[in-house]
Amino acid sequence: MVLAVVVLAVTDPRNQGAPPAGLAPAFIGLAVAALVSIFGPLTQACFNPARDVGPRLFTMLAGWGTAALPRGSGVVTVYVLAPILGAVLGAGLYDRVLKPGEHAGEAIPEGRA
Repeated sequence: MVLAVVVLAVTDPRNQGAPPAGLAPAFIGLAVAALVSIFGPLTQACFNPARDVGPRLFTMLAGWGTAALPRGSGVVTVYVLAPILGAVLGAGLYDRVLKPGEHAGEAIPEGRA
């Protein structure tokens, strides 16, 4: 959720407090680094469901069977559903609460397009 809010905030052309367009990737990278530092010990910092599920499926097909995807372990919930739900909630939070107001005829600031 936090990552989605950061990405939307730094890339929104109407956000006057956002960094210049060329620095947005640096701020997104810093946000990822902070989140990995905080959540890495708890969840292995898996924010991308494909990055987790892909290797698990390959390992299952390579002969490890259910060792790669243990039943009842919550792998699908924690590593697939949680990041997707978090991104949707983060986008909703930004759109409903944090997004700068849109005024009719307001021009996009120069260098932010």
